[in-house]
Amino acid sequence: MASPPFQPTPAAWVPYHRFSELIFVSVLGHIAFAAFFGLGLAQPWLALSLGGSGLLVGALFPLLRSNHPARRVRLVAHAVLVLDLLAVCVSLIWMGLRPHHSVWWVVWWPMFAAHLLGWRDGLTWVPLTLLACLALWLNDVQGWLSPLMSSEALPLHAFQAGFLLIGCAVSLVVRRAYEGHQRDINHQQRTIQVQQQALADRAAHLEDMLQAVQQANLERTRLFAQLSHEVRTPLNGVLGFAHLLGQTELSEQQARHLRQINQCGDTLLQMVNEVLDFSRLEARDCQPERLVFDVMSLAQDAMDMVSPVASQKGVTLHLEHEVHLAEAVGDPLRIKQVMLNLLANAVKFTDQGQVTLRCQSVSEPAGAWSLLFEVQDSGIGVPHGELPHLFEPFCVASDRTIQRYGGSGLGLAICKRLVDMMGGRIGVSSEPGQGSLFWFSVPVALPGPMSAPASAVETAPGSAATPAPASGGVEPRTHHA
Repeated sequence: MASPPFQPTPAAWVPYHRFSELIFVSVLGHIAFAAFFGLGLAQPWLALSLGGSGLLVGALFPLLRSNHPARRVRLVAHAVLVLDLLAVCVSLIWMGLRPHHSVWWVVWWPMFAAHLLGWRDGLTWVPLTLLACLALWLNDVQGWLSPLMSSEALPLHAFQAGFLLIGCAVSLVVRRAYEGHQRDINHQQRTIQVQQQALADRAAHLEDMLQAVQQANLERTRLFAQLSHEVRTPLNGVLGFAHLLGQTELSEQQARHLRQINQCGDTLLQMVNEVLDFSRLEARDCQPERLVFDVMSLAQDAMDMVSPVASQKGVTLHLEHEVHLAEAVGDPLRIKQVMLNLLANAVKFTDQGQVTLRCQSVSEPAGAWSLLFEVQDSGIGVPHGELPHLFEPFCVASDRTIQRYGGSGLGLAICKRLVDMMGGRIGVSSEPGQGSLFWFSVPVALPGPMSAPASAVETAPGSAATPAPASGGVEPRTHHA
């Protein structure tokens, strides 16, 4: 159900528009008495005083419909009512009425202010009304103002009838205003109920759509996992027979073709494995292991696995470590997989220069420990606008990478999900054309007493040994190549 369009209303008019009829009754009463005294009793000064004060009250109409702030409108309205009260008090004195007769007319001002402006404003007018009564009594004693006519010449019956008519009109107008206010409240409550029901229906519909999308995504993930598993089995057979074929006597051309078969098969197997890993992580079929492992042996194994590719490209590998734990309890397979993915990416995107793996053990509060790994390269770097989306599957950067370098575009997304599964963090800093620094940290436990500190710089087999300073600090540093 569509909501009605919003129409801005002047701020000052909102609280008072229901009592606009009350202003009309007040103005009409002033003018009626002015006409009565001016035309019927030939008292022009009384007619001028009452008529002028009536026009002054009538000025509240444009004031309340203005765009002025509500505070300013209230102040001006109070000033108008004060001037109106002074004019009426002077008129009552000129009529020759004694204070015990005049006081009944003064009681209208607190009622008028309370209904028009609010109950707090009505309370403000109580002491003002008492001051007006005191002024009428003092004038009766001191004689500051003289009457223009004798009270005997005043037709009291007509005067009292006018008083009653004004009272009845004010009562009807106030009652009408409150009934209209109640109708508006009821209408708004019904509108709110209809909108709440529409929102509830919409939320239920969106919830159903979300569940349907999640179910479809789960089924798609299972399908990918099944297809990847079915493809990997015969692919392993093809690679196995290719390996056996390589052990036979082959011509130079046959050996070259066999190397291409092995290279393509390994690439395809890596892509299938990445799709299978990603599908399992999406389906949340994986749980982190808790095994005892040697931290430095794990890092060295990852370096050894990328060393042949790095040697072919002429990229130097460095391993820096400041590890205070000989062994730790965690998931070595997933930690190694993340390290290997980051190292393979660094080597892939570095045509010349070096790739450095840094390992640190970090003491956390309450006696906990974590492992921090940094992979820094001197490759092509990543544009700043693509960094926030780098760990998302099939992002824009992944699409361009697949077109130029091949792969599935899931490597970093798998790293992010593996690190999240282990309760860790992962991040990156990069400068285009200067290189990148990928880092991740995972919490680990201690299998026993902490071993002695070790700090060294090692070089992976097959690479030139180039000493480099060990990194320090818990948080990864910004890379400046």
